[in-house]
Amino acid sequence: MKFNTQIWLNGEPISQSGFDRGLLYGDGFFTTILLVDGQLANWDAHWARLNESQKRLGFPALNPVNMINDLIAFIKSRPAQPLEVIKILITRGEGGKGYQPLAKPRPSVFIQRLPFPEEGATESLTLENDRAWPFFRLKMTVSDIEASRQTQLAGLKHLNRLENVLARQALLDTEFDEAVMLDGDGQVISATQANLVLLKDGRLLTPKLTHSGVFGTCLRSLNHALQASGFEQTVEWSEIRREDVLSADELFCCNALRGVMPVSHFQGRAYAMHQSDKIAQAWLNWQQTNLTNIRGLRV
Repeated sequence: MKFNTQIWLNGEPISQSGFDRGLLYGDGFFTTILLVDGQLANWDAHWARLNESQKRLGFPALNPVNMINDLIAFIKSRPAQPLEVIKILITRGEGGKGYQPLAKPRPSVFIQRLPFPEEGATESLTLENDRAWPFFRLKMTVSDIEASRQTQLAGLKHLNRLENVLARQALLDTEFDEAVMLDGDGQVISATQANLVLLKDGRLLTPKLTHSGVFGTCLRSLNHALQASGFEQTVEWSEIRREDVLSADELFCCNALRGVMPVSHFQGRAYAMHQSDKIAQAWLNWQQTNLTNIRGLRV
C-alpha cells in the first residue's frame, strides 16, 4: 500500500507543501530591504548578501534574470507606498533524507511585502530633499540570551533565528527597545536585531563577527555613507566586551530598515548622541542617493 503524506494546519488539511526545508530545518537565508516609493534602498548590498549566503551554504547559483523579473513583477503588483519592506527568503526547497539535503536541490524563492515598522519612532529627521523620515533613539540593556558560536554561519542572515526571537521576547513589557547580545566567552556580538557601533576616543568600533552574528547591509555600506558626508572615521572591526560598551563615548545600532539608531541609555547610563545623530543624518542622506528604481534593476 502506497503511503500518502498528510499535513494539517491549525486543524485543517492544506494542499500546499509543508515539507520545505526552510520550514522544517531553517535551511535557507533571507534579506530584508527598505522600499522607498517603490525603489529599493541599498540594493547592491542586499544582492551581495544573497550571493554570499548562497555560496557559503552550498546552494545552487542564484538566477539573476528570474530574480529580477520576479522582483519587478512583485513590486509593480501594488501601488507604491512612501515606506514599505520587501523580504526575499530563499530555502533549499523540498527533498532529502532528514537533515541531509539533495545533491542537486531546487531552491524556493519567497518574496514578501510588509509595512514599515514605525513603532517606537521618537521623531522625524528632515532630509536634504525636505522629506520627513522616522527616527529612532534606543534604550538598551544586556540580553540573557547568548549568541551561539558557529564559524560556518557567522555573518550570514540564515533562517535559524531562534536566539534572536528569544532575546526579543525577553524585551516585551520592559522599558527597553534593544539589548546587547554576548557570546559564551563574554564577547559583544550585536543587538537583537541590529549591528552595534561604539564611538570611543574618536574611533568607530563594531564587534568582530568571526564566530557569531549577522553582517547587516547597513553596516556593510556605512563607510560609504560616512565618506560621502565628509567623515574622516571609518568603522573598524574590534573585539568588544561589556565594559567597552559602558565606557564608550556614544553608541548606535544600525539595520536596513531603521538605519542608524543612536542609543540614549544603556545599563543605567545616559549617553551623548551628538555624533551619532550626525551619522544617522549622513546615512539617510546617502540612502536617498542610492535608491534603485526597478526599471533600472540589475545585478
